[in-house]
Amino acid sequence: MKIDDAGSKLPPLPAATPAGTRAAVGRTGDSAAAGPKDKVSLSDTLQALSASSQAPIDLAKVEKIRAAIVDGSFLADAGQTADGLIASTRELAARREQDN
Repeated sequence: MKIDDAGSKLPPLPAATPAGTRAAVGRTGDSAAAGPKDKVSLSDTLQALSASSQAPIDLAKVEKIRAAIVDGSFLADAGQTADGLIASTRELAARREQDN
């Protein structure tokens, strides 16, 4: 299945940064004079993950998938997606049951 060239309209991913630093991410067309900036605060858990040496997201893999979507070669396996959703739902239900 080939999707239109919507991928070519996406902004590039931010460059990988050393642990504990933040990459600047903005929308296409943003400028410093555009107005006030939004303020974002991170939870303690996210700050701890950010400070760890292991990145929770594989940016190389994300870029590979993004390129496959853009060139139309990305194939989503509906069965695998459904199986993952069912497994996640069962896991969440089991946790809820343990908490009660």
